[in-house]
Amino acid sequence: MVVNGMPDKHTKLEALFNKVRTLSELQQELVAEVLAEMTASAYQLSKDELEILLPELAGTDRGEYASQGSVDAILNTPWARSKSLAASSR
Repeated sequence: MVVNGMPDKHTKLEALFNKVRTLSELQQELVAEVLAEMTASAYQLSKDELEILLPELAGTDRGEYASQGSVDAILNTPWARSKSLAASSR
C-alpha cells in the first residue's frame, strides 16, 4: 500500500525481505542474527549493577567525568584471562 506517495512499512519490509532472500546463505544468517538482536528483550540490570551505575550517572549529571589519564590507564591495561578460563584451556 502507498500512502501519500510513500510505501507503508509493510510494503517496505516485504521489499527488504525479498532482497534478503537473494543474498548468500551467510549473509542471510547475518541478517537473521541482527534482526534477532534488535527484537530481543532489553537487558535488565541487576540490583548490584544498578547500585554501581546510578551514582556514576549522577556524577555525570553534575559534570563529573573521568580524567583523560584515568581513561588512558584503563584503555592501555592489557586484558587478563581469568584463572578459571586459563585452567579450562589447558
